[in-house]
Amino acid sequence: MLPALAKLLPPALRASSTAQAAASVRGFKAVADVEINFNDRETLKKYVGVRDHLSKEAGSKGKFIAALREVLEAVKVLPTQSDYRNAVEATVGYRLKVCEANDSDAAIEDVLDAHLEELIKECKEEIKLIPLIAQNKPWDVPSTYQVPVMDYQDASVVLNPPKK
Repeated sequence: MLPALAKLLPPALRASSTAQAAASVRGFKAVADVEINFNDRETLKKYVGVRDHLSKEAGSKGKFIAALREVLEAVKVLPTQSDYRNAVEATVGYRLKVCEANDSDAAIEDVLDAHLEELIKECKEEIKLIPLIAQNKPWDVPSTYQVPVMDYQDASVVLNPPKK
């Protein structure tokens, strides 16, 4: 069965002999043994894949601040008493203060404990979410709605039933 499946692979990926298979494993091992300087943020981002998947541009502080301001503008369509709006405004306000207080991208990333590229993507996703929140109006709960309450049952009763 395996030889039949191997024929489905492109020729470059097929190993016709065990010697070739061993060589391909050795080649992979040589690449895996390369030392990576984890203290260099740009090297780390490339190694982790942040630059490849989110952005290829360095110095994203300006883009991050612009994205945060877009989120603040977008959230204004929600009522001021909305808990979601208040939480978003508080989070964005904090992140803007961190950006103003720190000059380098690395310092901002250290304080916020995230890559700027990830935070920019998060802002874009938040902007897409806000119209859905506004459309569904989770703050408008009918007065007749009752929250379902589940009865608590002690786990020991279920795990250790009384013996008869």
